[in-house]
Amino acid sequence: MGDTGPQWRMVQHMKLIGFIALLLFPCALRAEEADKPLEIALISEAGGISAGKTFFLGFHLKHPAGSHTYWKNPGIVGVPTTIEWELPPGFQAGEIQWPAPKLVNMAGHGAQGYEGETLLMIPITAPGEIAGASVKISAKASWMCCGTGCNPAWKVPFHITLPVGDVAAADAANGPLFKKFRGQVPKSESGWKEIFAKRDGAKIVLTLDPVSRHPDPFPNLADIRFFTADGQVDSGRKQEVRISAEGVIVMTMDASETAPKNPESLPGVVVIPTGKAPRLIEVDPRY
Repeated sequence: MGDTGPQWRMVQHMKLIGFIALLLFPCALRAEEADKPLEIALISEAGGISAGKTFFLGFHLKHPAGSHTYWKNPGIVGVPTTIEWELPPGFQAGEIQWPAPKLVNMAGHGAQGYEGETLLMIPITAPGEIAGASVKISAKASWMCCGTGCNPAWKVPFHITLPVGDVAAADAANGPLFKKFRGQVPKSESGWKEIFAKRDGAKIVLTLDPVSRHPDPFPNLADIRFFTADGQVDSGRKQEVRISAEGVIVMTMDASETAPKNPESLPGVVVIPTGKAPRLIEVDPRY
């Protein structure tokens, strides 16, 4: 892999009043959290870069015990991780590929985020011609890591240098990590006759009607959850889940008071635990 400077950047308390003001409630840093900051590194899936090819970089996050960062939509509280790229001429960065979030607790408020370890993956496309034997890619990342309090970071610089060659071979150390978290990125599924949503006053009802009942049993209905991609659903409220004998899943959820007005669809992710790996379903049914 290329040079990343320090392998892990240990980010300490930063008094950024403007950044903290983006939160929906006050959030104070605790001394014990400052001693255990978020660990984050910029890594590459490929061992090198080929002209005209797309490769993946990733921000590898390791959270202190009891702490979390936030998904692309954090829910009713929190700030998502953002990246500002500084790319060489001709290089283009795609959108972050976000693994499915979890329900996290911020001072008693339910939010959408990550605990433990995660990897935010970004496709980078190289130009048809690259001058030089190596390329340096830089970025500035901002995030909010919260536990009993919050540890913000704003435009922290990262860089990675990769060799240029005819074949972008996989990096032996990072390849398995990208494979693991790529499997956690939600995808749309074809195994449903219909997925539809309706608004009923202050409630949002999402229905998933399967082509056939899934062979794996649902261990706990309370573990089935919808994660809102645009803030329509209140992330802090309990979601009611019912499953018919035919396997039709009906989810009734509270609309958020800050939901966008007159949405045409309900984008988000449904996480369905099964006896094996959870099903991570990207949905966007129209009303």
